[in-house]
Amino acid sequence: MTDQSNLDKKYFLDRYVYNCPFCNRRNVSYGIEKHYSFDWTMDKSCQIYIVFCNSCKKQSMHLSYEHIHDYDFKHRLYFKEDIDIDSKLFYSVPTSFFILDNRIPEILRELITEAEGSLKMNFLTGASACMRKTIYELLIIEKCSALNYDDKIKELKTKYKDTDHELFNILGHIKDMTSDKVHEQSWNKWDSHALKLIIETLKAVLYDIYVVPAIKAERSKAVLQLTKKVKGFK
Repeated sequence: MTDQSNLDKKYFLDRYVYNCPFCNRRNVSYGIEKHYSFDWTMDKSCQIYIVFCNSCKKQSMHLSYEHIHDYDFKHRLYFKEDIDIDSKLFYSVPTSFFILDNRIPEILRELITEAEGSLKMNFLTGASACMRKTIYELLIIEKCSALNYDDKIKELKTKYKDTDHELFNILGHIKDMTSDKVHEQSWNKWDSHALKLIIETLKAVLYDIYVVPAIKAERSKAVLQLTKKVKGFK
């Protein structure tokens, strides 16, 4: 059977179903609630699409330079058939279908979201600054006391031994990040490939640090509660 796991990384699968960025349901139906247009520049217009999930009812916003919609016979608004919808959109909020878990510190979530939005718009300097700031804030939150960046990353690696060390190695060897000048005011931009690597690596690290332990604790708590019920029954 053909591997179709790439579809989980898309926003819109077709004009009827998508991967919801809020309830994280795959292949769920959606609708276009509103459509607007405005002048992006003197000679370029932009289309705004407000999409709602038929499961959780949350709304997302999507921008395109093209008219990618039409209407059915009941005048209901849909994206056009036989097009790759994602490829026609240049900006979406949320910026991807994956919403960072709220157990990750808010300041880190906000910075990564801003970095992803800037990257989507090809604002590489802004995205780079956001990611440097994210790492800077993470090192503060985790109370890394070493004097230089490399040693701070080693502290994290030692502290979180269950996390794949290769993730920390990536953070420790990214171009322009191995000097002591890595801080929130370091503005030199990375290219888009480096930024994507940094963002995805940091997401994986944050998930291991803040989400996995919470999930394990919740599961243990649920098992203990069941155990108490069984003992009470006996």
